[in-house]
Amino acid sequence: MKKFRLLALVLALLMVVPFVASCTDKKDDNTTTAADSKGTETGDTTSAGDKVKGDIDPADAVDHKDFTSVYEKIGSKVTIDMVTEDEEGLAWVTVEGVKYELGMDFLSMAMVYRTDVPANSEKYKTADDVYNEWWKLYIQRWNYLVPEIPLYSNQYFDLYNAKIEGLVTTPYWGPADAIVAAKVTTADNSVILGSSTDLSGSFRNSSWGKSNPGSSDLDIQNLTTGYSIIMASKDGNYSWNEGVVDGTPASKVNEDGTLTFTIKIKKDLKFSDNSAINAKNYIAALLSNSTPVGAAAGGSGTAGQTVVGFAEFSAYDGTNDGKEVGDKNKVTATKFFKGVQLLDDYTFAVTYTSDYAGYYYSIVNAGFSPDPLPLYLGSEGAIVVDEATKACGLNDAFYAKVTENGAETYKVAGEIVANMKWNSALPYSGPYVVSNYDDNTHTATLKLNPVYPGDSFRGKASIATITYVKLVDETQMDMFKQGQVDVIAGITGGDATKAALKIVNDNPDKYKETHYDRAGYGKLGFRCDFGSTSFASVRRAIMLTINRNEFAQTFTGGYGSVVHGPYYEGSAAYKAVKDTIKLNVYTYSVQSAIDELVDGGWIYNEKGEKFDAAKDTVRYKKLSGYELSSDNLKFKSTDGKYSVIKLDGEYYMPLVVNWYGTQPNAVTDQLVTAWQTAKAAKDIGMYITYTSTEFNPGIYGELYRMEENGYDGTPKLNAINFATGFTSAVYDYAFNWTLNQNMYNDYNSAHLMDEADFYEKYTK
Repeated sequence: MKKFRLLALVLALLMVVPFVASCTDKKDDNTTTAADSKGTETGDTTSAGDKVKGDIDPADAVDHKDFTSVYEKIGSKVTIDMVTEDEEGLAWVTVEGVKYELGMDFLSMAMVYRTDVPANSEKYKTADDVYNEWWKLYIQRWNYLVPEIPLYSNQYFDLYNAKIEGLVTTPYWGPADAIVAAKVTTADNSVILGSSTDLSGSFRNSSWGKSNPGSSDLDIQNLTTGYSIIMASKDGNYSWNEGVVDGTPASKVNEDGTLTFTIKIKKDLKFSDNSAINAKNYIAALLSNSTPVGAAAGGSGTAGQTVVGFAEFSAYDGTNDGKEVGDKNKVTATKFFKGVQLLDDYTFAVTYTSDYAGYYYSIVNAGFSPDPLPLYLGSEGAIVVDEATKACGLNDAFYAKVTENGAETYKVAGEIVANMKWNSALPYSGPYVVSNYDDNTHTATLKLNPVYPGDSFRGKASIATITYVKLVDETQMDMFKQGQVDVIAGITGGDATKAALKIVNDNPDKYKETHYDRAGYGKLGFRCDFGSTSFASVRRAIMLTINRNEFAQTFTGGYGSVVHGPYYEGSAAYKAVKDTIKLNVYTYSVQSAIDELVDGGWIYNEKGEKFDAAKDTVRYKKLSGYELSSDNLKFKSTDGKYSVIKLDGEYYMPLVVNWYGTQPNAVTDQLVTAWQTAKAAKDIGMYITYTSTEFNPGIYGELYRMEENGYDGTPKLNAINFATGFTSAVYDYAFNWTLNQNMYNDYNSAHLMDEADFYEKYTK
């Protein structure tokens, strides 16, 4: 099952995380606790003589060892009426005499899995009421920790050639959705779509190996995918795909509290090569990506983590059926996945554990799409069924091992990697197939799939050829007028918007536009587990020294505004709580930024003495506890001017931010003057390096540290500008703030581990 992602990376404009310890109601630099990290301008910052500089010793690193989360331990015991909210909008709950601060992981999970209505409640009458309150608390904590900085939220303008008829777009329904039902009035029957986000070629599963898919890759995936059990409509809400399901799927809560979806598909579904689709095609990805084989191929290996029997099935390696495995949490490995059943050739059932059975967006649990079996099973892998229980497993060939470069690995893992490529010989299931992709120009060519009958959501495709090209701000309007692109999606920025409207006004019979409020925002994103940006005080200081209102008005030309968290003002949840939500708007203030830094312990200079703004350039912070992480000890500026230093056995980190800016990009250019080289950054004692980058090596290479995109094994990036888009009305960030190290790199998009979420913090 492909996870329904809510964040699509949209190239536009810049990203980081926190740490700490001790259980106290005081607020710390990283999340909200450790008082030992704080300081004052008059604190203990001087010494009788010069401090002795020493070498960085990796043995001094202090890394978390226990990643057990608060939600794992007490989540099932907490209802919304037990939660209290302090003056800052932070949430707390007391369970069995212990007071817990609710962190990002807890709140994101509770928001969708703890929406049960408390008995006899006067305040909460429906699951919607409960969800909205959890949503408010989640947004308020996000606003406090600032894992990224929203720079602008604007209107989107889609510019298109008038030869295209019926192109209807909305905040949740972009040109790549709308183009399926559109018609072309000219003989060529072709369309060229343009986007400023690079394609990477990850079209078969754009989320594979990433915490979020690239928006352009996701467009191609959606255009080539069909027969999904559920689909989103123009308003972003999901419903059953009546052209696929044979009768409404059954949803049953079992006696043990688990939830079973039983789904029967129609018998006439076909891939683009005319091969038949059956129930196995819908569960292959779920099975494969719940195994060590899927993980070895670059998947998360956790696709079925909310399904009954996942721990036992995921522990099976092809050789250990019935054996007890694991060090801390022992389980008995099993070849068959208890919660995944194949009832007949066209009917399957999936059972979710009681912890996840109450999912707020229940229908999304049925979000399955068909895949050709070799994509996830290789050439010899196959789904096998326990005849007694109908539980599914995978055959021995799927788990077969080979030796490559002196190391033993799963044979099928290599096949999965190869099959994920756009030009593997596997068919597609949707309105279009990828006929060509040029990695040098980031251009994809799609051809109509005549086998696909269409669906009631997008209609039936008729355009013969769609070409998807990369655009840059400087030349996109000229390309449009010259016919080198027919649709420019999501135009942002004042100059670009005005240029687009002028083209339409000057040639109303030749060009058209459609516009809507954007469900998303351009941002400065952070890597929140490394260097200076692993501290909330630094992220808040950056927020305070970028005049975001001015930035938004300058960039959008008056066609946008600023949001103060990860929300869309048109969403139902925001509308429900907009009068009670507590949000810091972070009004531009150098002094407030300095206060944040001082309170966070950034009070030293490079000698370990008190920072003096009159003579010192860069602030330093003395590290302690989990702030002394292995990566943090290696932190330095990309130009080599500053690095963590050791003085008298204590470690000090410089207030340096290594920023990567995508180019060519108007937002990057504006950030250079509004932030990187601005006087405010110098006034607060911050040093910002700038590295120009293309989208894929910047986002996937440096931010997500993927070697195949150029990451060299050395952490460098603290911040990068890009954007967030909400691709449906389903607002679900469960697992996006996980502490679980098996999921962390694939799910935790900001790489922020909230100290409030660590259970060990409350047991010491």
